[in-house]
Amino acid sequence: MGNLAHPFTAITRPQPHRIGLSLLRLFILSLCLSLAACSNQPAEYTCSPEAIRLNWAEPEALKQTVATLSAAELMGRKTQTQGAAKTRDYLHSQYQQLGLTPWGETFEVPFEYATLFSQETGSNMVALIPARQSTHRWRIVVAHYDHLGMSGSKIYHGADDNASGVAALLALAAHWQAQLSAAPDSLPNINLMFVATDAEEPGLFGSTALVEQLKQRMPEAQFELMLNLDMIGHPSRPYAIYLEGSRNFYQFPQFRPMLNANNRLCIKLSHPKPVGRSIQSTDWLRASDHYPFHKAKIPWLYFGVPTHPQYHTPEDTPDTLDYVFLAAVTESAFEILRLNGDFLKN
Repeated sequence: MGNLAHPFTAITRPQPHRIGLSLLRLFILSLCLSLAACSNQPAEYTCSPEAIRLNWAEPEALKQTVATLSAAELMGRKTQTQGAAKTRDYLHSQYQQLGLTPWGETFEVPFEYATLFSQETGSNMVALIPARQSTHRWRIVVAHYDHLGMSGSKIYHGADDNASGVAALLALAAHWQAQLSAAPDSLPNINLMFVATDAEEPGLFGSTALVEQLKQRMPEAQFELMLNLDMIGHPSRPYAIYLEGSRNFYQFPQFRPMLNANNRLCIKLSHPKPVGRSIQSTDWLRASDHYPFHKAKIPWLYFGVPTHPQYHTPEDTPDTLDYVFLAAVTESAFEILRLNGDFLKN
């Protein structure tokens, strides 16, 4: 590239057409560098399945979890049904196998909520990984486990919505536990809370109750981050995960490169605008469990994909997900969880 200077230094009387050509070359070089369009562009901008390089997350293990949560036996996991109760039994066994700590006497934390016609009861599944040394610092991972249930004989399996997020939540807890044993100094000294929320679909009731319980039971806690995982297994075009909430963190430009430096996952900072008259615009701020945290002024980030043809249909099944993509999102979520606390000040 150093040769671009030659028309100005080696020719004492430059000809006008050569000057114009040189200026054009400089313009093209500048444009190429600014758009990262050269051959050495960062892989994070390629948004290609071939760019993914997994490090620890296991697609087959994630697939097995999604298949279990999406099975006909769980009947679509609608809140207040037998399928939801069976889902909680499964989560209880998973939390126990991972050696997680209950938030109280049991992992199941009930709550009440009002609908238009009656008073209802739901249950969040809450597990903790305490910090190595006593601290009031907390980070929370949330993924709702409920879905739409059944309509007649049709099962709304909810593989992407939101078995994918729950599978990632369990994988994150397992990897954090493993790192605590193998390389504790690689992790910040924080308390982690993992919450599979109930009653998200009918109105974010589980996360709303959780925020109130946090205020009542943990008034001294310093909540640095709530990370919401909701629909993270079904990429569209471009092949990317979307991250909302980055405006909450003034140092986000500094820590963003850390989120995909190892696995090269393409991360975009806001969901795409709807295209066509038939597609309804989505209010992503209010669309999922991060919204009650937003109202409580607790910093949050939200990983999700755009809505797709299988969304809220019986066709949202395990075979429609991309498990390499889901694994990459899980790894990037882990990088968020282990960020230095200075990055999360806002």
